[in-house]
Amino acid sequence: MNKKVVVIGDIFADMTTHIMAYPHCGDGTYGTPMHRNGGGTGGNIAAGLGVLGVDTSIICRLGDDEVGRYLKNDMLNYHVHSEGIPLDPEHASGLVLIAVTPDGERTIWVLANGSAYEKLKPEDVAYLDKVQPDAIFVSGVMMGVHPAEESIFAELPKWKGRAKIYFDPNLRYPPEAIPPAVKTSMQRLCDLSDVVLTGQGEMDALELRPLPGQTFIVKRGKEGSLLLDVQQHEVFRVAPTEHVATDATGAGDTYAAAYVCAELEGRGVEDAMRFATVAAGISVTRSGARSMPRREEIDDYMKKERNAT
Repeated sequence: MNKKVVVIGDIFADMTTHIMAYPHCGDGTYGTPMHRNGGGTGGNIAAGLGVLGVDTSIICRLGDDEVGRYLKNDMLNYHVHSEGIPLDPEHASGLVLIAVTPDGERTIWVLANGSAYEKLKPEDVAYLDKVQPDAIFVSGVMMGVHPAEESIFAELPKWKGRAKIYFDPNLRYPPEAIPPAVKTSMQRLCDLSDVVLTGQGEMDALELRPLPGQTFIVKRGKEGSLLLDVQQHEVFRVAPTEHVATDATGAGDTYAAAYVCAELEGRGVEDAMRFATVAAGISVTRSGARSMPRREEIDDYMKKERNAT
């Protein structure tokens, strides 16, 4: 497959510790030494595409620091081109601190306010001109951070009709606390996109609606996923797999990456949704946000499903 994808999104360093118990305010606890992995929705989706063999690049600004250099080099481990990742000498890379209790509950701190990913410039996004992609995936995490949001909207409309534009809101605000400006930007980005991959809660909170000619997919976790028409009627639904989840971290990112891959290979919408569902189903049986299964695993599972019917 020679088609090219560029992901525009965030890359953070996930720092995970397993603690004895969650402390009360002012108290302390013991935990394991921090384990570092690459994370961020943009990084996760790009990594998933790379694992599936898609020619993938990512656009994200990182700090010119040890963390930023680690994250940039880490993308190469997933066969993702890193030339679109400038290292910013004035702003640090973002971190995500994850504390896991013995019962598996996670508390997450995203330590990224004012970090380099927010400082994306129009000339960074113009890396699209060099790649000439067939598809562009934009994470909604980039909405509401400045000047990154303005930089994306300065360049992305030029690609409407030239590349297929995919959008996942990746909403990080509680529904009752979404800034009006973020809601407006998400709606603008949604309207600009050819394919929307949204959660049900995100769709409702952001008031996202399908447009004529748009592929509008709603991810519903354990209930599978469904395609909506412009009247918001269900066209069809793809049932979830029977995998038992042990860690659902990044399952939505896995679904998104697998769906893009499947469409680029020429699969129809329903078949691409099934491919993505199986990829996400396998991924939740493994730990970590970057747990895209190998293509052979996905194909084997789909073959067994077909043989069983």
